[in-house]
Amino acid sequence: MNDELIHNPEPSSGYEYDETTPIIYNQPVKQFSKRVLHGEDEDIEFVPDTRMRIWYNNQYKSYAPHRHDALEICIPIENEYKYIVGSKSYTLVPGDILFIPPGTLHEIECENEGCRFIYLFIIRFMEELHDFTYLSEFFKEPRLVNESTYPSIYGKIYEIFMGINDNYFLYENMVLEMPIYSRLMNIFSLLVTANPQFNPIRLEDSKSKSKYVKFKSLINHINAHFMDELSLEWAADYVGFSKFHFSRLFKEYTDVTFYDFLLHRRMQAAKVLLTDTDKSITEIAFQSGFNNLTSFTRSFKNMTGHTPSDYRLLRQKDRPMAEEE
Repeated sequence: MNDELIHNPEPSSGYEYDETTPIIYNQPVKQFSKRVLHGEDEDIEFVPDTRMRIWYNNQYKSYAPHRHDALEICIPIENEYKYIVGSKSYTLVPGDILFIPPGTLHEIECENEGCRFIYLFIIRFMEELHDFTYLSEFFKEPRLVNESTYPSIYGKIYEIFMGINDNYFLYENMVLEMPIYSRLMNIFSLLVTANPQFNPIRLEDSKSKSKYVKFKSLINHINAHFMDELSLEWAADYVGFSKFHFSRLFKEYTDVTFYDFLLHRRMQAAKVLLTDTDKSITEIAFQSGFNNLTSFTRSFKNMTGHTPSDYRLLRQKDRPMAEEE
């Protein structure tokens, strides 16, 4: 579907039909009006009664800088397509998959004919899932997924997106959200488990299997009790190894040290609390497992580049539409 971007306080009243769009990629429910910007904020017209929209785009006009509260994904099918996000530029070639996080200001430069699929999904409800916290690093900035950047899972992810297209364009006069979001969740699951700390342990013998069970139990305990006082000595005793042997095995199985793993888990919890609650910084520090505010602030700034207070302000600024809803 060709979408023309207009700057207008009022949405267009009519819907356009684009004769250049292949019949199999016509919108299943209705054609859409022109896209509308209010300054840099874009009004997205989703499929009625849903929080998604997918379209086959073969327009070769550029789009002005804009942001929206939906996750945007672009997959070129023919010729290049260029996204500009901040100081970074992404020239996409057929098969590339670019994820643009919600609330991220971006623009598009397109001077040549071509075609691509563009996806818009509201994913806020998924943030309630525990595992979603591990995607926060992935969604901190645009991510390019292809054979070079994610060689072990790229093929599966691309195949799933093509399945999403089939689901979306399959039916006449309806869009079934559950099968589509189910596939999207599968993609997120692949991205989560691609995190080095989730590398599977090789179960070559019964001794390796026993170690796997012990370390899996330990990691589950850390994820559930990260706010408690957890030490290297305690963790080594939990799995029944010496501190030296434990440290070596933990790094081998997770690709990070015990304290880095624990710190990462506490930081993820702190980010959620800073974003989604009105709790004081001191309360969040203690609920995230830190025993004093100074240590929390120093660790948070070292990991994110921002103080907890600045991070909260930035998140509130990046998600004005989400807060209004």
